[in-house]
Amino acid sequence: SGISKEKENRIMEILLTSATPRQLLTGKVIGLGVVGLLQTILWGGTTYVLLNLSGRTFNLPSAIHLPASFLVWGLVFFLLGYAVYASLMAGLGALAPNLREASQVTFVILLPLMIPLFFSNNVFAEAPHGALATALSLFPLSAPVAMMARLSVGGVAWWQPPLAAVLLAVTAILIVRAVAGMFRAQTMLSGQPVKVKTYLRALLGKI
Repeated sequence: SGISKEKENRIMEILLTSATPRQLLTGKVIGLGVVGLLQTILWGGTTYVLLNLSGRTFNLPSAIHLPASFLVWGLVFFLLGYAVYASLMAGLGALAPNLREASQVTFVILLPLMIPLFFSNNVFAEAPHGALATALSLFPLSAPVAMMARLSVGGVAWWQPPLAAVLLAVTAILIVRAVAGMFRAQTMLSGQPVKVKTYLRALLGKI
């Protein structure tokens, strides 16, 4: 949304005169990530202080046990997943002439991330190590959610989380390179309507 607003206000034209497309994209992704992290820390810290001041504590149920490896993989998949989807959304903002146009394609971009949630009860609860669950956890666009769902159940083969992380990292690098091409002035200022087909063509460098 920030990129779309900057385009509407012609701020993006000024930014493109002093930074390369890849620098602009990287700065946007990192900046938004840092802001989101600071907000999370602020909310968590505020909640902790308020609980202490009121004399209350927050304890997880004794039945819930989170091993250190689960937390580490959670951080890895969160960061890599954020890099992928933040870049995809930034690319959409670069193409869309306004915020309303961008919102129409947002669902399609986020759909792979939501697919594991649709199968959370039937697949990940009943057959977390079956073919479908394994495929979703290794496919880069659904791995951030699917792999963590399988890890929460336990029993995942030792090589699958590292493989999924490597595939996700490679995907993030490729998407960042592809989306950087969308930050060209002629692309961002074209003003043409954005559809799913247009977005996919831009990712492939055909626009």
